[in-house]
Amino acid sequence: MPNTITLTVLGSGTCFPNGERNSAGYFVDTGDARVMFDCGAGAVHALARFKLPWETLSHVFLSHFHVDHIGELAPLMFAFRHGMKTKRTCALTLIGPRGLERVIHGLEAAFGSRLFKPDFPLETKIMEPEDVMAIGPHTSLAVAKTPHTDESLAVRVETRDRSLCYTGDTEYSAGLADFFQNTNLLLSECSFQTARNGARHLSVKEAALLAAQSRATRLLLTHFYFEVNEPELKAEVGQHYKGDVLVARDGLEVSI
Repeated sequence: MPNTITLTVLGSGTCFPNGERNSAGYFVDTGDARVMFDCGAGAVHALARFKLPWETLSHVFLSHFHVDHIGELAPLMFAFRHGMKTKRTCALTLIGPRGLERVIHGLEAAFGSRLFKPDFPLETKIMEPEDVMAIGPHTSLAVAKTPHTDESLAVRVETRDRSLCYTGDTEYSAGLADFFQNTNLLLSECSFQTARNGARHLSVKEAALLAAQSRATRLLLTHFYFEVNEPELKAEVGQHYKGDVLVARDGLEVSI
């Protein structure tokens, strides 16, 4: 029987304050794993706002260490220490690129050494490009390098018959299309309407080309620095990508 992967958008925005879009955050439920992709401003309270089972999170994946992607890691851990309504014994695994220990130690220095000591096991996993790990009996998580920061990673979550890919932050890279190949859903940053030299982010056209080259079944655009006009955005993407196009908004739920 096919397994459904469900993604809920916690934050479709960036570091720019926006009353409708939190910073980056996504909740992914594969049935045998519950993974949070990134943890930017607003994402923690969004878990409750959208009635997601945050207390049962099995993994938190951090794509890189810009503040709009990890700014609420400390509040999330504080919630696990003091906001749990049910007792938990299963482990939570923090997954990230090299440098994750430095981030953890910095947050402990700022907020106290007990921040990362909840009343259940907490594990950390440093992943290098091309690493793959099992995160459930039938679910794997793989990463690939993105051209954004020195450590930034894209991620692919795969069950027996479904896959979901997330670009994290990245500039255009034809090589990423191989990593995303034939995914059921490509969650792609779409920072700018037109490409900006040196920005190391995707424009609308570049996100569309990446989805086309990946042969992704569906494309979910997110991480907008610009005001989004959905019909115009979809029309522009449709010039380069012929699959199903979705535009992220906070609270949007997509099942594959």
